[in-house]
Amino acid sequence: MKFIKLLSYTKPILFWMIALALLFEVLLHSFLNELPLKFLAHSTGPIHRLGQYSKKDVVPKEHIAIIGDSNVYGFGPWLYDNSWSMGQPAFATHHLLHNSLGKDLIAYGFPGYGPFGYTLSAVAEYNMINGSLIWSKFPEPHQILIVFYEGNDLINNLHEVQHRGLQIDNFSQENFKQQIERLIKDESAELESGFSFTDHIACWNITHGLLKNYLNKFSRESDNIIDPIKDEIFNQIPENQGKPNEPENIALVSGKKISLGYLEGPALHLTNNEINLSLEITKQSFNYIKKKFPQSQIDVVYLSAALSLYDFNNSKLRPAPLKLDIQRETSRDRIFSQHEIEIKNMYLRRAVEAISEEIKIGFIDTTNSMSKIANNYRLHGPRDPIHLNRKGYETF
Repeated sequence: MKFIKLLSYTKPILFWMIALALLFEVLLHSFLNELPLKFLAHSTGPIHRLGQYSKKDVVPKEHIAIIGDSNVYGFGPWLYDNSWSMGQPAFATHHLLHNSLGKDLIAYGFPGYGPFGYTLSAVAEYNMINGSLIWSKFPEPHQILIVFYEGNDLINNLHEVQHRGLQIDNFSQENFKQQIERLIKDESAELESGFSFTDHIACWNITHGLLKNYLNKFSRESDNIIDPIKDEIFNQIPENQGKPNEPENIALVSGKKISLGYLEGPALHLTNNEINLSLEITKQSFNYIKKKFPQSQIDVVYLSAALSLYDFNNSKLRPAPLKLDIQRETSRDRIFSQHEIEIKNMYLRRAVEAISEEIKIGFIDTTNSMSKIANNYRLHGPRDPIHLNRKGYETF
């Protein structure tokens, strides 16, 4: 009898839970971009793009898309300090451009991805929203800004294709080109088919994210939901990197010597062959975006790494160590001169500009303007020294 009585309560409870979920979903379709950052930060994927408050409407009629890695997402001290805000604070480039230009922007920022990953993922998310039965048609962006970050985009490209079975040391340039063409075709199809029904539902996405992150909060000391991702960055820092035998990465900022700590540079640990292979991946990835959005104005925005921007006044310079083959290779880790860094930075800037010209898209190089500001202001850290701080994003 008790079980039957309990069952009689279950039906109305389920009914009202479903009714409330449907009501919540309907409301979110109109007000998703009104959510405070504290709740938006728990969302993921296409729903997170629709919830961004750098636009007037949930599904904008005309907008600018920014595509890239964690620098496009907005990683850095400015985000970490605001991640629990009950308001809608600016912390990244898309917010600053929205506020200054009065235009709608959507940021497709994928932390840890290279051009291969972030271009294919951005297109897949756009197509999911545009083809969804429960969301309005999503117009193509009238302008696309692809942020190429010299600090790790090239190594991330190589890791991504290695993860999908390519052994980069076994290919000639021509064979590698054909393999990347095939891989882009296969990976884009897999991404497009990888979304489930729940990925379309804003109510589920946010509720699931809230529950998951709050449950995880009890297993760690920090209350900051960005910290788990940020910790992955700092866990890569070798123990001796924080306390070198001699001072390293000492920049001259506004006439004062400042230790910038753990920094990234312009693909310093990669060989010329590895760089050329990754640039081929980059070219095909950018071309993929161009083919998918033929009516959009597309520009590549070059973002130099910290080691390319500051005056280090003859300091010893050590970029973040890396492993290309994580299974077999020891870390590549050595000191470089500022002259070596300047040469590699200029080479990459010219190479990415040449790629942009070849596939007929625009190219914007922010290096010189940011370097001038870096003479007087610190643009990275001090928390999370590899990402831009507030002054850095405002300068960029």
